[in-house]
Amino acid sequence: MREKRTEYFKRLAGSPQPVVFSVKRRVSFSEVDVMGIVWFGRYSLYFEEAQRELGRRCGLSYQDFYAARLSAPIVEFHTDYYRPLYLDEEFSVKASLVWSEGAKIYTEYLIIKEDKSIATFAYTVQLLIDAKSKETCIISPELLERMRKRWLNGELDCQK
Repeated sequence: MREKRTEYFKRLAGSPQPVVFSVKRRVSFSEVDVMGIVWFGRYSLYFEEAQRELGRRCGLSYQDFYAARLSAPIVEFHTDYYRPLYLDEEFSVKASLVWSEGAKIYTEYLIIKEDKSIATFAYTVQLLIDAKSKETCIISPELLERMRKRWLNGELDCQK
């Protein structure tokens, strides 16, 4: 089996540790193929579920983006698959917000099986754009700066 990565994004010197949040799940019937294995396209939904909860806790919820008149489309998405998930199997999805500069959001995802082995490791990169003009933000918008200030002040302890 190929070597498993432990991180995708370089940690900037002096930056705070990633903000992490995990959700527990169980594979449902609608998520598997005829062999009882989770279809690869379902993994992005698992990642989004963990990222959504992480965003709520960090002030980066869908409602927060809407109120700030920002959009955050994913411009990069990568997944490494190591071990399959099976029907009725319990697993955890960990989303880690990694410190970055500028108007972008780096998130890493780890799916951990019941036996503590790694099923998948993935990442997304989101760019912030003005919702009205559809132009990419050149400087980091207030929403991100406010969240980063809270992060630096230790207010985003989501290590769950």
